[in-house]
Amino acid sequence: MSILGQELITDRTVLRRLFAAAVETCRSGIVLVARIARIRRDRARLDELPDYLLHDIGVGRSEIRWITRYGRREHGEA
Repeated sequence: MSILGQELITDRTVLRRLFAAAVETCRSGIVLVARIARIRRDRARLDELPDYLLHDIGVGRSEIRWITRYGRREHGEA
């Protein structure tokens, strides 16, 4: 294979890696936007519930932001 052919192969692998990195970055961005949308939707749904229903599921109104962001674990647990 000629030197020019080797350079094209080398460039192609670099371009493929760059393309793969760009695709992964876009995918990560889409996942992040989807997570933010899910958190906002869940907060809105929990905010609409009356206090007695929140009490039934074991959530205080002041805990809604924490639970929708981080889940059910307590602050001190690992």
